[in-house]
Amino acid sequence: MHAAALVATGTAGFLVGGAAGAAAGVLAWTVLLIAWWRLRARNTQALLGPTEPQASVYADIDDVIDRLDDRARERNWSLGKRFEIARMACENRTISIDELERLYDRGLRSAPDKTRQDPSEGPKNDLSE
Repeated sequence: MHAAALVATGTAGFLVGGAAGAAAGVLAWTVLLIAWWRLRARNTQALLGPTEPQASVYADIDDVIDRLDDRARERNWSLGKRFEIARMACENRTISIDELERLYDRGLRSAPDKTRQDPSEGPKNDLSE
């Protein structure tokens, strides 16, 4: 698109003022294009604002695990269940531990766990059917 506009500007400049007109038209278009790019880049940075590091949802997972230890021992949770419920507790701070355990028992997992694949399933491949 920019190349087509550059050719059109050069052609119009040539028709109006010969070679000097073509050079002036191309130069003017290039200056306008560079100014537009810089203005757009500056506006984008202004919209983004200052970038502050975001605290991780799991920043205090150790504290959550410590709180869950007694309950996990009482109920004989496996290590995997402990960590998964701790992840879920970090993500859903308003839900009680009992409710999180019920959700876990029904098969609900934390967001990062949903993207992980169970190694027993093996790779999903349409060609193997």
